Amino acid sequence: MSNPIAVYSGDTVLYWSSIIITLGLLAALFMTLSLQRTNKGSTAAVWLMLPLAVILSVPLCRALHWYCHREQYVGFLQAVTDYSSGSYVFAGALLGAFLAALIVSPLNTRSTASLLDAFAPGAALAIAFIRLSSLFNSSCLSKIAVTTPILQHLPLAAGYVDASGQVEYRFATFFFHFLVMLLLCRVLLGFFFARRNVPMASGSRDGNAARMFLVFYSASELVLDSTRYDSSYLPINGFISFVQIVSAACILGVLIYYSVHSVRANGFRWYHPALWLLWLLTVAGVGITEYLVQRHGDWYLSCYGAMGLACVLMAGVVYRMYLTCCEED
Repeated sequence: MSNPIAVYSGDTVLYWSSIIITLGLLAALFMTLSLQRTNKGSTAAVWLMLPLAVILSVPLCRALHWYCHREQYVGFLQAVTDYSSGSYVFAGALLGAFLAALIVSPLNTRSTASLLDAFAPGAALAIAFIRLSSLFNSSCLSKIAVTTPILQHLPLAAGYVDASGQVEYRFATFFFHFLVMLLLCRVLLGFFFARRNVPMASGSRDGNAARMFLVFYSASELVLDSTRYDSSYLPINGFISFVQIVSAACILGVLIYYSVHSVRANGFRWYHPALWLLWLLTVAGVGITEYLVQRHGDWYLSCYGAMGLACVLMAGVVYRMYLTCCEED
């Protein structure tokens, strides 16, 4: 895939995609520092956490890609040491950031969860820039062909030159994800300032912004990873992608966490099984629409519309369960 050069001087080559990713990481760093100060946490922990998160994330993302695409590599060692080719599974970055937060937690004046809260909006912003960078290396494409001329432009479609030299337009998956992540960054900032001092019935105030990031980011990946032509699948499964499996597991994990706290705080109420049933229905909706879109290639619009609605409702159920845990609710 092409990757346009931004700066070329002697032996120094800088690509537009690399510049945009760097800007995104810097923006995430300064946003996290600001929110960490608001949380009265240690800024030294942030300065150490973000570089460490990058260092840990790159080999983790590559290792996951190797596991799902072993045919593209000579072996595991080559996959995690030679980055001149191949790709990444972004789920490894979440694990890398979490491990980095655990490592630097002794430097933090508050809990590890509060550090992750400060990091959550910046993480959404960094992902937005990473997805935006894909416009400059021709990977912002999906398996959905856009044939209507009036729709053949951003934010819906991006063009690329196929093997025959013809320009083909496909749904701009990564650019659309860029817009979604910008929106999520804004939502998380609002959540951070509105809810950071609202305790749950257990007394804990920390970790909720990070959990909301995990839920809504995972919900977006459930839909958008399905549109990609290069999704990663487990060797034993060719129906649901690895990213979709991890995303569903993350949302379920947060739902279980808030369900346990809600039942402890309020006793077993009627709304608990109601919310669990609604969540299961949204999961069924995602599974059915994924099946239909794989069997009927011309049902993209209706299937992904229904899948997107199901994922929004899925995340909404988790948010509603969180509210039942809070003292003011």
